[in-house]
Amino acid sequence: MPIYSKKHINLLRELIVSQYKLKDQSKFLGFIWSFLNPLIMLSVIFMFFSLLMGHSIENYPVYLLIGIVQYTHFSNSTFASMRILYNMKQLTTETIFPKELLVISSIISNVIEFAISLLITVLVAFVSGVHFTWDILYLPLIFILQLMLVSWISLFLSWFYLYVKDIDHIYQVFLRVLFFITPIFYDLSSLGETAKIIALLNPLTHLISFSRIAIIQGGEFPLTSFAILFLVNSILIYFSLILFKKFEPTFAENV
Repeated sequence: MPIYSKKHINLLRELIVSQYKLKDQSKFLGFIWSFLNPLIMLSVIFMFFSLLMGHSIENYPVYLLIGIVQYTHFSNSTFASMRILYNMKQLTTETIFPKELLVISSIISNVIEFAISLLITVLVAFVSGVHFTWDILYLPLIFILQLMLVSWISLFLSWFYLYVKDIDHIYQVFLRVLFFITPIFYDLSSLGETAKIIALLNPLTHLISFSRIAIIQGGEFPLTSFAILFLVNSILIYFSLILFKKFEPTFAENV
């Protein structure tokens, strides 16, 4: 695993600030939008799905918001990171530094909005009258696990995109499909056996389920499932970084 110098840490800080400003254009408006975005998404989607599912799922607005926030972060962060080496080609080709810092900066710039969205989700749950249990203390661990999932996928996509540009369009289609096979607006128990197996192969299904247990459902937290996902994602981060470093010398000629 690479060891970064103080110069690299300072560069990473500058890259994060740069990414955040580019994404939101205005620091003030961007900060306000980070609060408004999940609430607007909730309002729009809730109008469509509450009539279909709302009567059968307790605390449905919060249930829905949890799924939207986690899917949106995964989708936005991985898609942005996929193009980061190409979009910042001048740094990729002309500057000598660990190129994974570009990917890390993209991931962290999206994490800021994700953290704000999760905080809003908890506040909405509180205002809605949800009675929190000690399970809510697992939320920071769930946050870290989602960040791990996003990290290894982003590392892989970022270098793979340089060699196969069509992955851009393929991944957009994949994200649309993922939205519907992830239990965002429906309950996993409402699916047939085959559909349920497919949904359970999706790591986002488990992450969203963990968050719903932590915030609104309570009960016995599935520590075994969490530990397995944590171990698997740790291994995948390690191998994704190895692949990234293996192909890094050829990035300049493929940008």
